[in-house]
Amino acid sequence: MSICIPAYQAGRHLTATLESALGQDYEDFEIVVIDNNSTDDTAEILDGIADPRVRVLRNDATVSMMDNFNIAVRESRGSYVKVVCADDIVAPNCLRLQAEVLDAMPAVALVSARTDFVDDFGDMIRPARGLPGIVGHQPAGRVVRRIVRSGTNPIGPPVAAMFRREEFDRCGGFRHVTSFLSELDLWVRLLDRGDFFGIPKTLAAFRIASGSTTAMTSARSQLRQQLGFSDGLAADTRWPVTTGDVLYGRMRSYDMQLRRTGLYALSNLRNRRQDAAERRTRRRGKGPYGNAVAEHR
Repeated sequence: MSICIPAYQAGRHLTATLESALGQDYEDFEIVVIDNNSTDDTAEILDGIADPRVRVLRNDATVSMMDNFNIAVRESRGSYVKVVCADDIVAPNCLRLQAEVLDAMPAVALVSARTDFVDDFGDMIRPARGLPGIVGHQPAGRVVRRIVRSGTNPIGPPVAAMFRREEFDRCGGFRHVTSFLSELDLWVRLLDRGDFFGIPKTLAAFRIASGSTTAMTSARSQLRQQLGFSDGLAADTRWPVTTGDVLYGRMRSYDMQLRRTGLYALSNLRNRRQDAAERRTRRRGKGPYGNAVAEHR
């Protein structure tokens, strides 16, 4: 089992991510961290890790996000792989429950679970998201239809999923399609190689980070990418997507984009409010002797 953590400028949340990964109740696993030539305190945090389960590698030059994801998986040694972005959290039983599915069901190429959506400070935004209509053992075609009809990504982000390393290699890994849909593109190519299983438990937390790639991508661009991706699935004769699926999905896409934009706007608002509160606390804490009493979360 390998937990792969591609990290870039990850100092703010990396410690919490690593602690959650190391806290698994599954014994046989490694953690591979790829520092993508970060200039913040990412390297300092990684230098402080002495756990033998953690392997740290560093890129000499900054590469693209998808290349860094692929490097992380390529450096892994486990038969099963879980990619965890450096600001997300995994529950203690996540690896064990997902590995049990892959052990018991050789026909399953991809397993996923529900995730909580949290903000920059770990506070809940929306609980138990994902897997609408695709809980349990599902044939690949049904899941692809659900992707088109949902107007979004019902399988979930990388932290929600686990896959077999050999299938990842055979389907070509993460591709340079769009940063917004990179994982969904991979999920579909994995589904071309096997079935899906949705675990109806919340096993991870996905951070709606105010400075993330998705947050920095315009709503119009995200919507255009989602619609184009669904149209591509509908045109692919391997998948049983109907015209009704496409039309329903297009209507849903607009609604889901509004919700997604709202989530990132809420996270950004909370972040700005918290930063302002901390600045006020620091100003109040600087007395005549210059000692600050501010506390940081």
